Amino acid sequence: MSILRSIFQAIKGGASEAGEAIVDSNLIRILEQDIRDDGKAINNAKQSLSNLKSTEISLKRKLESLSQDISDYETKAVSLLESGNEALAIETAERIAEIETDFNETKTEYDVLAKEVSDLNKLIKNRVKNLEKNKRELEKVKTVGELQKASASINSNLSSTGSTANSVKDSLARVKEKQQKWKDRQTAGEWMEDESQASDLDKKLADAGVSGTATSSASSVLERLKAKKTAS
Repeated sequence: MSILRSIFQAIKGGASEAGEAIVDSNLIRILEQDIRDDGKAINNAKQSLSNLKSTEISLKRKLESLSQDISDYETKAVSLLESGNEALAIETAERIAEIETDFNETKTEYDVLAKEVSDLNKLIKNRVKNLEKNKRELEKVKTVGELQKASASINSNLSSTGSTANSVKDSLARVKEKQQKWKDRQTAGEWMEDESQASDLDKKLADAGVSGTATSSASSVLERLKAKKTAS
């Protein structure tokens, strides 16, 4: 997948400023679909590579078996020659020649296939690395997009409500002032209640004749003056 190719397809022909958001949204969807398609293609390629590798393993096993057969027949041919049975040794040699032909053909097929498996394996690994890189890049793009949306939403809310830094500060100050006035009223109410209770207590004491406040009368003044005269 080519990220640049996808971007070119998304904005081909140009886009107006008003339509940029739509283009960006479509671009994200295109990239996500491309990544999904790439993932499926890689999985299919891995399955095909697995089948080829299985064939390669089978050919290698066949080569080992043919090599062993050649070795066994050579040993037998030598033994026949040593025993003077040349006719059977020739027949054995013909069998060896047939096996060697099969071995050489299989070896050629194996070498070609082994190289193809190796090349395809490297190609798939590179595609996997590229896919993972594209996934990371797409996540970065989506994250930046979400941040941009959040910033735009915050700016829009502040603009629509007029909530600048100063207005917020003023609003907080008004709230604090109202709260302080409420506290002052509560304090004043408590003071009035205390005063009322003290006044009631003084009245009760006076009624009981134990008022703590001294009172003056004409008779009390005369009595005090007579006491002073007697003393002198």
